[in-house]
Amino acid sequence: MSVTLHQNTFRQGESTYNFLAVELYLPIASLIDVTHNSFVNLPTRALFLRLANAVVSDVYSIIVSDNVFEAVGGDFVVSVNCPLQAYVLNVSFTRNDFYFNSATATVVSSCAGLFLTENVFVNPLATYDYKVSVRHADVAMIFAPLNYWNATTFGEVAVRVYDHTDDESLAIVQVSPWYFDTNRTQSTFGGHMFFTGPFEIGGQMETNVTLSSTEQPYRVTQHIIVPYGHILVIEAGVTLLFTNGGITVKGESLLLFDFSLNSNTLRIC
Repeated sequence: MSVTLHQNTFRQGESTYNFLAVELYLPIASLIDVTHNSFVNLPTRALFLRLANAVVSDVYSIIVSDNVFEAVGGDFVVSVNCPLQAYVLNVSFTRNDFYFNSATATVVSSCAGLFLTENVFVNPLATYDYKVSVRHADVAMIFAPLNYWNATTFGEVAVRVYDHTDDESLAIVQVSPWYFDTNRTQSTFGGHMFFTGPFEIGGQMETNVTLSSTEQPYRVTQHIIVPYGHILVIEAGVTLLFTNGGITVKGESLLLFDFSLNSNTLRIC
């Protein structure tokens, strides 16, 4: 079973209301496709997607793309709620435009598998454009590359995102690279570049990093450097598969727990 919400317009009528525009809770739907809709001038909450607790992650797919969300208030514009302790794959947010929304947070998500890319965020009245509630203990990194955040530096982009920097119990959101322009033609890099892809790591750490145990190993694609004053925590059960390089620790900066290493080097300077 699949559900499609396509080419609709949701806007405030003559009377003021404070209800959610669209809420989808479809536990038996394997595909939810929300595309080419407009949510305009709503006093509160445009879209709420809620996944079932019994969802099977490898067959469930959510696509939210090419929608316009403008002048929406309340505590969020869009929220995607996943069941606890379920890594739901195939949750895609692409090419959506968020303009001049005054909601506290533009996109709110508890889905570790949500991939946020090619979106435009211009919401000066919003506190955050992306707010996650995924636990760092479950997933270390969530990916949100190639979006326009109405910002030019990594510091300015980071202010628009609520993640590990604001609450250490939450996952890190990888926003780099991001776009300079709303046409999404010019991009730049910065910030958390240690995570180069899903479960791929390498290079010099810019912040403290915790590698949490998952069902998948971490692939080390380039030599890991732990700078002085930074901490790399490798939790019990973590597997590192080295395709290139090893680990160099500068100073007393490495915390090790029970983990496996597939025949490469660990050097402490």
